[in-house]
Amino acid sequence: MDADSADAAAFAAVRGAVVRHLAAHPAFAATAVPPAYPEVFRPWLALVPRIGYALEHLLAADELFGVDRPAAVRAALEEVAARPPAGTWGDTHRLAPWRALPPTTPYDEPGLSGDHDCVLCTSPVPGLTDLAARGPAARYVWDLARREDSRWVVPFGASGVPGSPHHRDQQPLWRAGDLVPVVTDWDRLHRETGARPAND
Repeated sequence: MDADSADAAAFAAVRGAVVRHLAAHPAFAATAVPPAYPEVFRPWLALVPRIGYALEHLLAADELFGVDRPAAVRAALEEVAARPPAGTWGDTHRLAPWRALPPTTPYDEPGLSGDHDCVLCTSPVPGLTDLAARGPAARYVWDLARREDSRWVVPFGASGVPGSPHHRDQQPLWRAGDLVPVVTDWDRLHRETGARPAND
């Protein structure tokens, strides 16, 4: 799903509404109780995310506990038609990385292409949020015959230190699904000098 696509935004809005309509059905009432596990696991164990990630299979199943799935889809379409999304998929499908500490510099995280179950798996939680906290942490393509033809990319940059010039320098490439050369030739590598940013 392209970040600049209004159709993708409309599809995501309908999908989210279908998930919420199914989750509200009395057939799922027993599973709507929050799980007895730490909050960190809720994105995977709570009812709405579980329905969101299994939506394709739930809609295609022969039977679903008596749930009228066409009625849920129809209600979702009517809901979104009454209040359609105003922008594109990238307006709501933005990178939302988990951070152990709040950033010292505010970042305007970019809009993303992709969805779950695709190569650029930048996954929202359908029915809950379009923000993407999950995605490929790194991509590597190794050429075993010619190491210099190997490629890699990470979501932010080669440095994990905020303020470093390499803290976010690979992000545009990662978002586009591009890769950069893996350089292991000592004659092509050089030490960077200068003040290192404080690591608070």
